[in-house]
Amino acid sequence: MNIRRILTFSKRTLLQFRHDRRTLAFVIVMPLLMIVIFGYTFGGDVKGVTVQIVNKDTGAVFGIPPGNRLILANNITDHLDTNTLKIITEYNESAARASVDDANAWAAIIFPENFSENFQWSVLHPDSPRYPTVEVYCDASNPTITAAVLKSVNQAIQDTMGDFSQSLKITQARLPISVSTAYAYGGGDTQFIDYFAPGVISFAIMMVTTIITIILFVNERRNGTLQRLLASPASEGEIVIGYSLAFGLIGLLQSIVVLVAAILLFNIVIVGSIFLALFVVLLIAFGHQGLGILLSAGARNELQAVQFIPLILFPSILLAGLFWPVESIPSYLQPLSYIIPLRYGIDAERAIMLRGWGLAQIWVDVAFLIGFAVLTLFLSTLLLKRKK
Repeated sequence: MNIRRILTFSKRTLLQFRHDRRTLAFVIVMPLLMIVIFGYTFGGDVKGVTVQIVNKDTGAVFGIPPGNRLILANNITDHLDTNTLKIITEYNESAARASVDDANAWAAIIFPENFSENFQWSVLHPDSPRYPTVEVYCDASNPTITAAVLKSVNQAIQDTMGDFSQSLKITQARLPISVSTAYAYGGGDTQFIDYFAPGVISFAIMMVTTIITIILFVNERRNGTLQRLLASPASEGEIVIGYSLAFGLIGLLQSIVVLVAAILLFNIVIVGSIFLALFVVLLIAFGHQGLGILLSAGARNELQAVQFIPLILFPSILLAGLFWPVESIPSYLQPLSYIIPLRYGIDAERAIMLRGWGLAQIWVDVAFLIGFAVLTLFLSTLLLKRKK
């Protein structure tokens, strides 16, 4: 074994990084980027969940001290966790419910007019079934957020009852307040897999389409096939559209397989139109195969082309709401999710599959996906013209 030759080969390999600074930066920066993003997003608590408070409680005269008018709903509202919940006061119950129906709020917390009176009655007549009730009207399409809202409401009630238990010198068990839960979408039986499946379907199509496109174009360039295509009478636009149609069909087949597997294996329920869900998947495939062509055409060599893959996958995994709600991401990272196309695909798929929404409700997501697909395909065509 010749040590000199071994060291020469090592030196030659290291010198390649000197001439390819992009690869050197990738080797150093990518692990740093991964640990930073994972550290700040993985396992974060749900924060900033928008809820609307409808307080119709007229209060009751109570002896704390004697003659004071107690509005119990105010006490409970003051104990709500404002770190978890973003509280908006709404005076119209119908408007609050409509906000949940339109996905502008995750829940409406409603206190009825006789809330404090029923509380007073339950204290004075502990054997009476007349108890104060808080209604929580939820968008339960995301079980994680629903659980966070209900936990915050129940904790606020417990804290408030703890205060009154000491003031009235009676046990907390004699201060009952019930929580009535109603669901705009989903329900108490909605499982995490129902929320998770639309994201996995969208991510699987994005990942496979992007990776296959990049690898295919790398092989086309290495084998000289792409150069021969560019030298043919076919225009660059025809080449790009031809590839797009092929990958669109592959994406359609993938989406059908994934949807059928999710239904058969995990018993997920698709409330909305399955054809609209497939259409959204096709838009995801078109946009990311255009991105794959664009990145492959812009790379100087095969190694640089492959380096783009984790730069696309990891932000999509961590910031698009795939595994955990966007609300659990630190507030200074949340704006980044708005520039990730996968977020709009996941939002649209969940709206269709869990809420039963149609095109009229998800048109913003669809418009963004169409715009992303058109932009990437257009830029791919321009870049291929420059290569030609």
